[in-house]
Amino acid sequence: MPTLALYDVLQTYKDIHKTVLGLADSLDDAQLAWKPANYSTSIGFHLWHLARESDYLKAAIIQYFPELGPDFGAAEQIWHAESLVEKWGFPADLGETEVGTGISDETAATLPIPPRAELLDYLHRSYAAIEQFVELLDTRYPQPERAGDALWPRIERIRVNLLGFLMHDGRHLGMMECIKGLQTGFGSATEQRPAGRGG
Repeated sequence: MPTLALYDVLQTYKDIHKTVLGLADSLDDAQLAWKPANYSTSIGFHLWHLARESDYLKAAIIQYFPELGPDFGAAEQIWHAESLVEKWGFPADLGETEVGTGISDETAATLPIPPRAELLDYLHRSYAAIEQFVELLDTRYPQPERAGDALWPRIERIRVNLLGFLMHDGRHLGMMECIKGLQTGFGSATEQRPAGRGG
């Protein structure tokens, strides 16, 4: 039987979000839009994808786990509530599951990534929403005995999904650092780290 490692999911989300946002803040519109030769996606695409999947994740968990209760809010996405597909000119037939992962390279290369300020606003708000969700989940269900036998397996499934998305964000961060490095010679991994933290 494998040994389970314990993670502070909320703090880990905040750490990777801070790194992604710091990378994004360091680049201008041209750098966000730049792509290596014969490559389909820019840093702007990856930032849109991370914002979109965080927005989607929170709503999907609330939709599929209604027993969490009304305090977790409605299963509503910023993407739909603000009609961003129409506002930014994305394809109308872009499927709900195609939050980035299911998009072909050809389609990804043609998506109309929004201006920097609008894109980063969406990313900030999507990240804030998923962090608030995780914080409430940790407060409401800190231990198995607090959740009850019937509900706890469902809470565990949510936590596994949250950790899976953390790994996914890390993969995209690495891709963005590579694209940034090709332009500037530096990625966030080369920047100063707090004392005692790995790099």
